[in-house]
Amino acid sequence: MSTSAETLELALGSLVAATEGRTPFTLGFLGTTGPDGGPRVRAVIIRAVDRTAGQVMVATNVLSRKVAELGHQPLVALTLYDDNRGVQLRILGNAEVVTDESERRRAWERFSPSSRHLYASRLVPGSPRPDQPLDGPGDDATAMERFAWIRIDMTDLDWLDLSGDPHIRWQFTRDGSNWRGQEIIP
Repeated sequence: MSTSAETLELALGSLVAATEGRTPFTLGFLGTTGPDGGPRVRAVIIRAVDRTAGQVMVATNVLSRKVAELGHQPLVALTLYDDNRGVQLRILGNAEVVTDESERRRAWERFSPSSRHLYASRLVPGSPRPDQPLDGPGDDATAMERFAWIRIDMTDLDWLDLSGDPHIRWQFTRDGSNWRGQEIIP
């Protein structure tokens, strides 16, 4: 049986590990609220974690629907699952698109050239593919303009370990700079 501090360390450490190499937690599913009030869920890659600030960062195209959805409703849910360990991690938080240019640039510089290239398209994600041949990709400046760095300020973590019998579940709430946790019924 683990303690609150041990479980929190395991959860936050798993998030950090997902940014340092490919782990099952590298890819998560981000839930937002659409303009009609309905749920929207899509896969995102965890790109950075600031344990001290309680933040998780992901990237997207500034023209994607999720950016507009965050402007409408910043409350998000992020779910990750590690099938190897039988662990689910659910995160609730408030997301915002980072507008500080130096922070965006630092994030951008950590991306590989192939990842940067993904943002160079002049087309809008989710729009119909044109019938005529596509223009060539935009340049590096266009790619940087299309790059959105999203910061999620975590407010709640829910760690569910399904690997043993009985299952173990911990719920954590962030209060200022501190996490408060309690074991709950799975």
